[in-house]
Amino acid sequence: MLDLLVHASQCRSAHCQYPNCRKVKGLFRHGMHCKTRASGGCVLCKKMWYLLQLHARACKESECHVPRCRDLKEHLRRLQQQSDSRRRAAVMEMMRQRAAEVANNAG
Repeated sequence: MLDLLVHASQCRSAHCQYPNCRKVKGLFRHGMHCKTRASGGCVLCKKMWYLLQLHARACKESECHVPRCRDLKEHLRRLQQQSDSRRRAAVMEMMRQRAAEVANNAG
């Protein structure tokens, strides 16, 4: 499915024989014109965002042509940085508490 996403994002043929290429191109077109959007409950948009997110997580291309890939990769990178920062802060707090316990027990 992810290969299909990459293919459809670059395919310019109106009569492409790649299985489901036209369906995915239709989803791309739908996403450009939909007023409801995924946030409003549009099932087609939700499916498309799910596929785009799956793609972005696996994509290693710096110049990827799949719509929103770069944006999603940047968003995922920021989320990972936030998670890493929270984890570091939690470890530092745990170490501070242990050091305080050791100091209290020794004194």
